[in-house]
Amino acid sequence: QKEEGMHNFGAVDNMRVRVLPVLGTMPAIMGQALAAMALCELGGKPFSPVGAERVGRNVRHKLYQHLKSREKKLEDSLKPSLREGSTNYTTEGIYIGPVQIDPDDVEYLMSELWKNKCGVSGERLGTVLELHRWDKCRPASPSNLVLMAVKAAQKFEKDFEELGDGRKGVDAEVKRRVEARLAMCVLDAEDDY
Repeated sequence: QKEEGMHNFGAVDNMRVRVLPVLGTMPAIMGQALAAMALCELGGKPFSPVGAERVGRNVRHKLYQHLKSREKKLEDSLKPSLREGSTNYTTEGIYIGPVQIDPDDVEYLMSELWKNKCGVSGERLGTVLELHRWDKCRPASPSNLVLMAVKAAQKFEKDFEELGDGRKGVDAEVKRRVEARLAMCVLDAEDDY
């Protein structure tokens, strides 16, 4: 091949031979994307391609561990107010109990539900993001966790301590938008069954 010239063996002029195997997959991927769009249209579901960057496993694990430790601190501080042997998980109007997500749910929450943006301020990656319970009366489940930037989370927690509910310190439009997103999470969960 070297003696006859590499350019004589390519299917496309001025293209390296090593690149040719990739050409077959490009139209296939485009076809799959169009088929997905058509199926969503036929099924009456919105087609929303993932536009968020993927977050590394270590970052997701760190987010999950921060959530668990924050919930554990809250549980430890409120646990003494429960009577011995009580099965009630709500004390002073606050749910205490285990976190009801796993590390895989963190990826769904970050990229699918919140698109790697703070649910309150809209800040993107590059800022430190944390998962916080939106409604403290409910458990830390996917339909009750909001991705927040550190500043927004600090304000949310401060409002919780001062006003009794962090949602009271959030703008009404932001509150409506966050609750609509959380409702989408509930709808996604219902579609799985």
